[in-house]
Amino acid sequence: MTSGRTQRRSGVVLLALVLVAVNLRAALTSVPSVVLDIQRSTGWGDVALGLLTTLPVVTMGLFALAVPTIAARIGRSRAVWAALALLTLALVARLAGTVPGVLHLSVIAAGVGIALVSGLVPGLVREQLPSTIGSATGAWTAAMFLGAGAAAALTVPLANLTGSWEEALAVWAIPAAIAVIAWGIIERPRAQAHEALARVRLSALPWRNRAAWSLTAYMAINSLVYYAAIAWVAASLDERGYSEEAAGWLFGLLTVSQVAAALTLPAWGQRVRHRRLLIAATAVVTAISLVSLGVDPTFMTALVMFAIGASNSGGFTISLSMLSEFTSDAEASARLTAMAFTVTYLVAALGPVAAGAVIQLSDSWTLVFCLLAVVALAQLIPITGMRRGTVID
Repeated sequence: MTSGRTQRRSGVVLLALVLVAVNLRAALTSVPSVVLDIQRSTGWGDVALGLLTTLPVVTMGLFALAVPTIAARIGRSRAVWAALALLTLALVARLAGTVPGVLHLSVIAAGVGIALVSGLVPGLVREQLPSTIGSATGAWTAAMFLGAGAAAALTVPLANLTGSWEEALAVWAIPAAIAVIAWGIIERPRAQAHEALARVRLSALPWRNRAAWSLTAYMAINSLVYYAAIAWVAASLDERGYSEEAAGWLFGLLTVSQVAAALTLPAWGQRVRHRRLLIAATAVVTAISLVSLGVDPTFMTALVMFAIGASNSGGFTISLSMLSEFTSDAEASARLTAMAFTVTYLVAALGPVAAGAVIQLSDSWTLVFCLLAVVALAQLIPITGMRRGTVID
């Protein structure tokens, strides 16, 4: 009976995490799909448009350090609920996206909400789902990528339907509001997590641990490629012969492919003997696919987009499971997650703006994607330090 209640409780917790995770990328991936509409409405240049992806990522990096402190002050459940509520309001604000400064404030607020939720999820998995870390990580990251893919693929059709890119972007407040309600019902936000997180201090983060830096460096490089790609892939296809809607669907395919990877690779990574070889393979496939997209965007485009999304995010999802696996308890997971996400997001934030600068200076999509391929191959260096059985306290 106790085992049955435990399984039901685990299932309910996982359901709550899935409903929350659906919203952790939609606020970001919905914007690039209509970036050309935004440009026509505002007259912004490529670098300014890149900031729409960079600003939330910078914010996510800065607030990742604050997650343990905020959770200790108000409780983990309350922190998640408040973050979801902030994310909902940020998305609703996009209805006024043509008002100067509103869209940028929206993406910053969304970054704060995403940082808080993302920083707490690995600890929740480690504490409440310790026997299914790989599959649980796969489930919530698959939901995250599914939300990202839906936002990428459907925002343009919604903009065409409503005649407004502002309304199309604001639609994604609906699943965020659903998550607010669901979290309130399932987890009943309260301050009971104080004890679990009260001893987490920023000075105690594993800054001097080599394994922590290997994992952090891998996640940072991987994310730099990801955020540069989601900022510019749709625009690159649009400028090279695809319609805006076709480019949006192909971009959606890239993000939906992440779901397949998230559902398979973390659990596979838990079982396979040479996991680092599997992660290395994802880096190589990502690089090859980026070169293909840069050199000839008409060559097996759907397959190439699927390969980029599955390989890049597949490796990242495995690394997310390590945030839980490489630690002994929820406190250690919170410390490692705070360190990894802070560095990861701050480095990744350079991607969209740097790619925008290369485009503006060279007017060459081939150069942009080939440079990203080189960055993707750089993941091979920190992978060597991500050994199974590592414990980071």
